[in-house]
Amino acid sequence: FRMALSRVVCLALCVGVFVLAEETEKKEEEKPKLPYCKHVDPYKDLAAWHKVTNEGCNSTSNVEKMGDEEKERKAWGEKKFAFDMVASDKIGHKRDNGIKAHESCAKVEYDAEFSVSVVVIFHNEALSVILRMIQGIFDRTPANLLKQIVIFDDASEAECKIHEKISEYAKIAGWDESKLTIKRQEYRLGLIKAKVRASRLATAEVIIFFDSHCEVTDNWLPPLLQPIKEDPKTVVLPIVDMIHPATFEYSGAMISKGGFDWGLNFKWDYLPWSYFEDPENHVKPFKSPAMSGGLLAVKRDYFKELGEYDEGMEIWGGENIEFSLRVWMCGGRVLVAPCSRIGHVFRMWRPYKGKAGMDTNLYNSVRVAETWLGEYKDKYYKTRSNSKGLDFGDIGDRMELKENLKCKDMKWFVENIYPELLPKKHDEL
Repeated sequence: FRMALSRVVCLALCVGVFVLAEETEKKEEEKPKLPYCKHVDPYKDLAAWHKVTNEGCNSTSNVEKMGDEEKERKAWGEKKFAFDMVASDKIGHKRDNGIKAHESCAKVEYDAEFSVSVVVIFHNEALSVILRMIQGIFDRTPANLLKQIVIFDDASEAECKIHEKISEYAKIAGWDESKLTIKRQEYRLGLIKAKVRASRLATAEVIIFFDSHCEVTDNWLPPLLQPIKEDPKTVVLPIVDMIHPATFEYSGAMISKGGFDWGLNFKWDYLPWSYFEDPENHVKPFKSPAMSGGLLAVKRDYFKELGEYDEGMEIWGGENIEFSLRVWMCGGRVLVAPCSRIGHVFRMWRPYKGKAGMDTNLYNSVRVAETWLGEYKDKYYKTRSNSKGLDFGDIGDRMELKENLKCKDMKWFVENIYPELLPKKHDEL
């Protein structure tokens, strides 16, 4: 009897699932299908691209519907930038991404009024992506606070040189060109050194570092400035939302803080749901042991006082962990402002060339371990055994900086800022 009953229940469930699937399919078919947007190439005609909008059409790519030229541009973009450049082109120079911070954020009053320099560094970037980002910054930033946007091209390859096109588009779009500082570096510095050089072009009170493939949301800036007013030795991070590399769909991210493991690999640590049982926590900035590195706000004079980034590092990797440790251990703090949300394109892969014959991420992480981990550096070498004996250059100036800033040690950091780094007693069993 039980077996027969089970079969009846199973049959009923299967029929129910089938009917539900059929109804869902019918509803999908009933939805009006938008035509695919026409592709206008901004590299060829900026004025025509300025008129592009994806309203009333589908901006995602369908290779079957593409002509040969559009297919070629899509393939070129994916090779150079590791995302669908054509999908970005079809969105146009502005959009409402629909993402808002928590509703409680609208009730928060901000009174920090620092002047701001947005500093953008890139090596090979898609034109439509960076133009839409700049347009969004102009549109969604209080004009009285936005003093400058620094665009620093770190020796992009010849076919990806766009600094002149950015200047050309500024006139078409009617941007305030007095707020634009565009600089092209003729030989490659790498992200870390380029960030330092670009930051020295900034003239405002607060520097906000941006990756070149981001989009701001409404009211993104005030929540980043308020904690700096309360304590100038604060580095403030936004919530980093996701822009999909294949579709450019913008989706909100879960609220999280930055962390890392003993291999000095960055990771996101998500906050438990119970944290948000207190309504105030939806808007209140919270401590983060580490920063992802691409998006952050810091007072310009404090950034210089801290020693900027470590210019002994190469190209990319590890600088975010190093800077996080330095801020915390040398008297500052790193906070996440949950009411500030900025979208970031997470590429399909890293399309850039590194330094020949060198794993720059590994090289840089050894510098971090030797400078900051102290008695805990053995944990790093056990985790990344391939870094043992690796040349990490001269860190004499960084050790001197550490002494001059009267920094605390790693034991203090582990005990007070990131106790999760050490296993609990039962984890060691």
